[in-house]
Amino acid sequence: RICQWLKSDSWQQVLNIGGYDEMTCEIFYDSMVELLEKVVSSAPKTGESSSSYTMADFHEEMNQETATSDYCTWYMRVITATHLKSHPDRFLPFILAEQPGLDIPQYCQREIEPMGKECEMLQALALAEAFGVQVQIEYLDGHALQTSSQGDKKLSQHNVGSEEPKLFLKLLYRPGHYDILYPISK
Repeated sequence: RICQWLKSDSWQQVLNIGGYDEMTCEIFYDSMVELLEKVVSSAPKTGESSSSYTMADFHEEMNQETATSDYCTWYMRVITATHLKSHPDRFLPFILAEQPGLDIPQYCQREIEPMGKECEMLQALALAEAFGVQVQIEYLDGHALQTSSQGDKKLSQHNVGSEEPKLFLKLLYRPGHYDILYPISK
């Protein structure tokens, strides 16, 4: 469903609501669609034990400094900015609290679109909502540990995104960086 949304609705939103130029964004969009299609098409089918393109392959490809990872990152920044622009009443109070005097297009131009800018909670929320996923973020940044009902200590965490997610992701936040947390295979 995410691939389908990306290929139809997201592209039209980027052009119509986000105000981005088709010629400027097309190569970034194509790289993102191609990568997701590769991941989806290589998922093991019922009865198969593995696929030709594994999560390790994906992880390696996204951690190389190549056009694919950079292009996909920038297109996700465009999706994030477009989501903010399409929901101004929801996001403007957060922006004004963070940077008084900026409107959403200025904020997007300054804080979201440039590569090399760190992703803050507002961007994580907007991207998760845009993709219809739920993201649980665990903090390894000096937040106090939480105590579970069994008395165990665990990292402070926050959930963002869709209430009815298509996908659930878990991230570890270290100052200036998010890492994907993968479930332990049994």
